[in-house]
Amino acid sequence: MNIEQMSASKIYKKLSDKRQYFIDRAKDASALTIPQLYPEEVTDQETKTYATPFQSLGARGVNNLANKIILTLFPPATAFFKFGINPLILKKLKKGEGEVDSALQALEKGIVEEMEHSQLRSTLVDMLKQLIVGGSSLIHVPVDDDPRTIPLARFVCKRSKTKKILTLCIQEQVVFQELDKATQDQLTDLTEKERDGSKELDLYTLIQRNDSGKLEVIQEIKGNKIEGTKGVYTDKTLPYVFVPFVDRGQDYGRSYVEDFIGDLRSYEGLRKSILEAAAEAARLIYVLKPNSVLDVNELQRANSGDVLLGNPDDVGVVQADKRLEVGMATSESEVLRMDLSTIFLLDSSVRRNAERVTAEEIRRVSQELEVALGGIYSTLANVLQEPLVQLYLKRLVKKGMIDQSFLKEIKLEVTTGSAALGRGTEFSALTAFTDFAQSALGEQFGSFMKVPELLNRAATSLDVNTAELIKTADELIAEQEAQKQQEMALAATAPAINAAAKQEEQQG
Repeated sequence: MNIEQMSASKIYKKLSDKRQYFIDRAKDASALTIPQLYPEEVTDQETKTYATPFQSLGARGVNNLANKIILTLFPPATAFFKFGINPLILKKLKKGEGEVDSALQALEKGIVEEMEHSQLRSTLVDMLKQLIVGGSSLIHVPVDDDPRTIPLARFVCKRSKTKKILTLCIQEQVVFQELDKATQDQLTDLTEKERDGSKELDLYTLIQRNDSGKLEVIQEIKGNKIEGTKGVYTDKTLPYVFVPFVDRGQDYGRSYVEDFIGDLRSYEGLRKSILEAAAEAARLIYVLKPNSVLDVNELQRANSGDVLLGNPDDVGVVQADKRLEVGMATSESEVLRMDLSTIFLLDSSVRRNAERVTAEEIRRVSQELEVALGGIYSTLANVLQEPLVQLYLKRLVKKGMIDQSFLKEIKLEVTTGSAALGRGTEFSALTAFTDFAQSALGEQFGSFMKVPELLNRAATSLDVNTAELIKTADELIAEQEAQKQQEMALAATAPAINAAAKQEEQQG
């Protein structure tokens, strides 16, 4: 069926039933960690009063895990990816590998700067929290606007057995005033409240894979297909990136918290019991014998140091003696706290607290995440990092900062994950090779080695910009030619100078 003949609202309602189980699990996990992520009612997030857990360990764990993942996936001011070129294409370019690496490094920095400028990092932190708690999220990276996160409660999807998107439908609320003039003129069946903005409109974005494998996109409001919103994309160019945290081949991903929700529930219950028992134990209730000469009101008004007339034996204290039970609950809760701290990597001390973090430290954190999370880091590198690089590359082309023909010519190969953090290893290998070559060749080292190329490769591995720093081959040739011409001029004028000198000696 043609996408223009499909009803986005009906597709959304139909697929919502299969999503409900994942929504319920996300709400259960959110109630024990960060309740604002998945509220009970989606429509009243701004005015809803959320339940407060009796412990903050779940929230601290989610925040800590999200920050550690964002540190390794997107290191500050550092490219988390590498561009490479097929050796055959590099040979056709007839340029040195160091020169090409420098150009690719400049392109990498341009993409990183564009990501930072568009506030991608803050968007990804929010998305990772949703993934850890809910298991699935969607990030929208438009060509000319800042990226945004779409939570699980706002989209439905259907995927193939090969984990490709077959159908994706997003529901959002917009007001009439924020629509462009052409769209406003197209909507003729709106109520008065919908037109004045007091009632929001449901905007549906439908993405459907067609018979040719391409993804068609169109938007709909109240059954009206919005003109100018239809588009066709490939898997790499689609501006909507579906991200599962744990991908087990289902339509939606599974969260990290739900694997340990039993411990979180037990810890929450024990903390609640301990706090309530402690509050009850802290209550002091005085009782008087019925025939006591002490007056109740006088006893209540008495301050420290006051003297009252009466018998101390007439006054008693009622206090709950639950120290044994509270002690057992505290002991059990401490065991759970230590287990949960390990699960959320709260007891990790891999990365030091410093302003500048080295690539080696980031690599160690990524290895820790790989071991602790069972390959989550590698999964996110594939489903999140590479699509983001491709989309931001497209943004730079749209802004005119990169020539489209340049991309077609060199055919970039994107490397993400731990492999992209290997520049330090490259420099170590290059240094070891250079030391070996110097010891083996001795004074002939300069005859065998291309020094400018060696310097370019070393600078690239150290992430150093060599623009206007290293002399180009043309500059070296020009200097050599100038030196030769100077030597030739001296050689040509030397006989005349010598003859003039001899003539002066003879005359003298």
